[in-house]
Amino acid sequence: MIQNPILSLAVVFLLGLLSSRLIKKFNIPTITAYVALGIILSPGVLNVISPEFIATSEFFSNVVLGMIAFVLGEGFSLPAIRRVGKSVASISLTASILPWLAITLACWLIFKQPFQVALILGAIAAATDPATTVLVSQEYRAKGKFTDTLLGIVAIDDAWALMIFGLSLALAKSFASSASTAFSIMRDASKALAEIGGSFILGWLVAVVFNKLSRLISTSKERLIYTLGFLSLAIGLSIFFHFSILLTCMFFGAVLANMRRDNTQFFDSLREIDAPLYLIFFVLAGASLKINVLGTAVAVTIGFIFFRTISKISGAYIGAYFSGASKPIRNYMGLALIPQAGVALACALIAKYSVGGDMGDKILTVTIASTVVFELIGPLATKFSLIRAGEVHEETKEHLV
Repeated sequence: MIQNPILSLAVVFLLGLLSSRLIKKFNIPTITAYVALGIILSPGVLNVISPEFIATSEFFSNVVLGMIAFVLGEGFSLPAIRRVGKSVASISLTASILPWLAITLACWLIFKQPFQVALILGAIAAATDPATTVLVSQEYRAKGKFTDTLLGIVAIDDAWALMIFGLSLALAKSFASSASTAFSIMRDASKALAEIGGSFILGWLVAVVFNKLSRLISTSKERLIYTLGFLSLAIGLSIFFHFSILLTCMFFGAVLANMRRDNTQFFDSLREIDAPLYLIFFVLAGASLKINVLGTAVAVTIGFIFFRTISKISGAYIGAYFSGASKPIRNYMGLALIPQAGVALACALIAKYSVGGDMGDKILTVTIASTVVFELIGPLATKFSLIRAGEVHEETKEHLV
């Protein structure tokens, strides 16, 4: 074992780069390489990286999830909302809500998990991986109504997932600390709503102050430091007031995006430095996997994969049907939404440290194991959907055989 956390960081960076280069030859997503590397380096396998470095998982998960939520908030700008058609809004909503309900009920009633665990796993199931979807559509040069609708859905899908997760986590924490009486359930629901309301107010206040003072920023370096400073402020205050980091940062981004058009430059500045942070985050997510827990969670993991796949497909079909979308969109959009990665893992790490104990370990273990599977089959499902929808060029399709 490497006891020095700085040497552990060096190993993570260098092996992360090497693994991502090697795994591309097998058309496996980079995120999967990072997670797999973390599992290999974890205490349960090779036991390479130091415990002090693994202990930073909570810190990095808070920072990375705050960044993800902040950037997703940009998707709620009025111009972006106007570009989103009725079918996009409908499909993204039903394809998020149905997996939430299906996984919650399946884990609770079929797999006999505690309701808090079932509720959080259901919320995690709502998330998708926009990066994989976008990369697949670009790789095969897909164009058309189906592709445009798909890209519109993944642009806002994880925003719904973050709101669902924020509500579910607040309810789960409340349920875990009280008896199941009518009064306690009402009290728990009130606490959850108060957390959402407080997160919105805090995100709005941070955005207002940010916007007022941003006129003093003139260079790109200052812009990056300024954005990181206020993002850290939003995350830190969320923790201090026991609000949702996810919702606070997403509301912060959404309000900021609607204040001035040139505020997009602050979102762009974060994208310049997110790659190394994401690498650390995904490796630590893999290293946090408890191998001994995986053996007891196989049935739940298989059930999660099965019910999420079915409910994603069904949810997309229902949303497409009621919005009057075309037949290819109704039949194949759900398959294209199978990939699951960053947001799901970030939510699972937040849940691990919020719920704690064996329940937190089980939530993270199920999420990591299912993410590896979804990141392997997800790109293939998206590619299949684009081909069946007739939006992959013939010359590109020849290379897929």
